[in-house]
Amino acid sequence: MLFDLIARFGLWLVFLNIFGQALGLPLRAYPTLIVTASTSLFPPMSIVALAVVAALLGDALWFLAGRRYGHHILRLMCRLSISPDTCVSRTEGAIGRHGVRVLMFARFVPGLSALSVPMACALGVSWRTFLMYDAIGAVLWSGLAVALGVGFASHIVAVLDAFDTLGRGVLWLVVLIFALYLLNRWLNRYRLLRSLRMARIGVQTLESWMKDDITPVVIDVRSAARRAVDPFTIPGALAIEPDEIAAKLKDVPRDRRIVVFCACPNEVTAAKLAQDLRRQGFSEVRPLLGGLDAWRDAGYTVEKIDGMEMLVPAH
Repeated sequence: MLFDLIARFGLWLVFLNIFGQALGLPLRAYPTLIVTASTSLFPPMSIVALAVVAALLGDALWFLAGRRYGHHILRLMCRLSISPDTCVSRTEGAIGRHGVRVLMFARFVPGLSALSVPMACALGVSWRTFLMYDAIGAVLWSGLAVALGVGFASHIVAVLDAFDTLGRGVLWLVVLIFALYLLNRWLNRYRLLRSLRMARIGVQTLESWMKDDITPVVIDVRSAARRAVDPFTIPGALAIEPDEIAAKLKDVPRDRRIVVFCACPNEVTAAKLAQDLRRQGFSEVRPLLGGLDAWRDAGYTVEKIDGMEMLVPAH
């Protein structure tokens, strides 16, 4: 069936498939690339060139969105992801370790490509630097797919012939497997959120606590990459990495109110840290419902993080 579509629509199918995936649609372009290369209907270099153009066009749109809307576009992208919390942490970790160079291998990691492009833009990467690394990544990604298609052409054609012989039953089997995959991802996420279920506090409650004689300890556990993208925080908040918590809070009374917030959907990182703090003996630990976005959306004041530097150069 895929072979028939390729024979009918040619490279347009490849272009639209890759462009749609680059825009964030739930499409898988790699099978299309591999099968197209295995048909010998088109020169391999033409397939690679078209794939690179389609990928760069899609990424350029997200780059423009990241430049215009900054962290807001990251918030949107995470909400569209199947596993937003994993998506956020993976992308932020990769950006923090490799900077803009992450674009060279981001396409090989599901979920990483979509977020790494607007995040790279929000960090101040220039157009020239973005296009250079993104083009290298697109060439490597599409080139490998085309090489696999050409190298295993006879096997791929045999498999497609077998699918045609079996008919529509195989298509429904593929759809069923994909549906079960999505269901499994959802169930794993549900179990994680259920295990982390605890009382959150709203931003209004935190704002009132901050007016008390003894203010709560507010902890910003966003990654360094995320703070570089959005270098603002709740006034008085402490930016602490999870592995520094024990040392930074050793002198804080165990009955002191502690509020933890992050940038991930459903406050997963904050909830995990709150659980750890409770195991260390802190009795009044609460994740902040909605995190920094909820605080900002409610109209409360945010403050600039002093000394916050970009993780990658603007030029």
